[in-house]
Amino acid sequence: MKASQLMEIFQYMLDKSEFHLSKISNRFGISERSLRYEIEKLNEQLFEKNELKIEVEKGCLKHSNWEVVLQNIKNNSINSLSIQEREMYILLHIFLNREINQKLVGIELDISSTTVKTHFKEVKSFLDSYGLSLVIKPKKGLELEGKEENIRVALLKLLNNISKSNSIFLKEYLKESFSQKIEKDGIKRFINYCQKLMKIIISDEAYKIIINYLRISLYMNIKNHRLTEIKNEKFLSETKEYRCIKKAASILEEWYEVELDEKEYLKITDYFLGSNTYNLNYSYYDNWVEIEIMLKEMILDFDSYIKENITEDKLLLEGLLNHIKPTIYRIKNSIELENSIYKEVLESYPNYFNITKAVLKKLEDRMNLQFTEDEISFLVIHFKAAIDRNKVKSKKKRVVLVCGSGYGTSKLLAQQLNQYYHLEIVDIIPEYLIDKVIFKNEIDLILTTVDVKIDLDDKMILKLNPILTDEDKRKIEDIGIYKSSKKISITKLLEVIKCSCKEFDEKDLRDNLKNSFDEYLIDDFIQEKNTISDYIGDRILINEEVKDWKEAIRKVGSLLLKDKIVKESYIENAIKSIEEFGSYMILGDETLFPHARTKGDVFETGFSIMTLKTPMLLPTNELVSTLIMFSSKNNNDHLDTFVKLVDLSNEENFLRDIKKVKKREDFIKILNR
Repeated sequence: MKASQLMEIFQYMLDKSEFHLSKISNRFGISERSLRYEIEKLNEQLFEKNELKIEVEKGCLKHSNWEVVLQNIKNNSINSLSIQEREMYILLHIFLNREINQKLVGIELDISSTTVKTHFKEVKSFLDSYGLSLVIKPKKGLELEGKEENIRVALLKLLNNISKSNSIFLKEYLKESFSQKIEKDGIKRFINYCQKLMKIIISDEAYKIIINYLRISLYMNIKNHRLTEIKNEKFLSETKEYRCIKKAASILEEWYEVELDEKEYLKITDYFLGSNTYNLNYSYYDNWVEIEIMLKEMILDFDSYIKENITEDKLLLEGLLNHIKPTIYRIKNSIELENSIYKEVLESYPNYFNITKAVLKKLEDRMNLQFTEDEISFLVIHFKAAIDRNKVKSKKKRVVLVCGSGYGTSKLLAQQLNQYYHLEIVDIIPEYLIDKVIFKNEIDLILTTVDVKIDLDDKMILKLNPILTDEDKRKIEDIGIYKSSKKISITKLLEVIKCSCKEFDEKDLRDNLKNSFDEYLIDDFIQEKNTISDYIGDRILINEEVKDWKEAIRKVGSLLLKDKIVKESYIENAIKSIEEFGSYMILGDETLFPHARTKGDVFETGFSIMTLKTPMLLPTNELVSTLIMFSSKNNNDHLDTFVKLVDLSNEENFLRDIKKVKKREDFIKILNR
């Protein structure tokens, strides 16, 4: 059994006074016979050192101090280290101590002087790649020389390599000699506070890199190894990120009881700027106008190599802009990506890789830099995604729209989706009908205003607000649904046709045009429509008092019930909808639009309004001070009025003006403004 595996077992047992062989066997996939053999060898070693042996009693392991056992394994495990583990151990010793004695390394690792020389040849090659060297110092051995900045970059690379390795020995050595001295809690608080101040979210990879670098920075300062120079000092000191880091500096200094100088904070800024973030507005690159111009040229160059047209792909340009800027900064500052996808990309898309490499040449020449194979690979992914999007662009996505309650909000959402996007809404349904509709239809996407709990395998689900927000539009476009082309006015189209035809049935032609080009047409044909006042009538209550939200809905609903617009069951169904689907009916500032599916409970289209003297809380803790209840006879009559009321409720001063209303006439004036 490998020493590393044995260390893992006893590391697991540290806080236990006894443990069954069968449990260890099952957990680590090792036979009980092998375990007994290893324990016998351990006991021999412990006996030689006058330490208590491990007792095996009825299949149960017992020892008063497992730490002693673990330390014994560590002391004997060095003989089983791999070549890579030995070399990483030597490098760690060099970086943490800044010197090393080859003879002592041979004794410590129990290897010959020839083997030591072989290891140091590889170690020196690694150091050389970072501009570092080992210099002979009389009576001391070898001493590390090179720029402090380069030493830290090389150590950071080594730490990342060790974290990805399976070497328990190295991780334990690192823990004892480095990690325990600089624990992570204070660093995490510092990073999280910086993110809050900068209004960014750092990617997982960048988060780990910055944690490791801060550990290195703190350790080196405690050891009195300080940065002597820093690149782009003036630029870094003028960034927003630097100001945020300086504001958070006291967290680090107080937590670790160390004082960092200006250069240290500038270098920390350097790492924040070089990180991949989920924030699209990257302050460092705001003025890099020339990069966008070069990227557009690069897309044109790439397009000339392929059959697909990707020159108008907005997502491609945005994606490249968001990726290329941190990439350039990383390359210029020797910040390496740790997650390589080069081999996978080269195997899967060799042609796209070669094209990307070719079109990058202009950018490399202009900016005096060279893209690594890893960085090129990430850019290939952006181009591949654009090519795939272009292939499916002409095909409409088949969409099911899920709404928890009546057709009111869902029809409005459908109207917006059809107006803005290249898609086909197959059906508008409640959640419980999803399985049946999907079974009968070939569906690409499910858009919903409520949480969908049904397991839909690989079907894509996107939750939206009942009224599309800018964030909703971004989410829709991010999954590859394209905006529709410009709309056509029916009246203008009719004028053209009238000029060419002497006799025709205008209504019939209008209907045919709508049937053929509905998603491309704006139906602006003038016809007499009901106004807000027509739909509301006298159904307005001002400054009412209610004991809870259910009473409020029954009270505003009673106005529709009294005028025989709805049945009582419609009001109760509206209450059930809020209980089941939460507060998605809040469409304006403290404004609730309660409604339900018709199910034969509606006689006419109508609205009723009620304001509350004291705002009430919904079950989901949202505050409501205005209720606008509506019903629709044919699911279309109310849409214009509904949209108008929603728009009004979202106006900046709506809530303030409503609270001043004392009588119905004042309310009507607000609605008609």
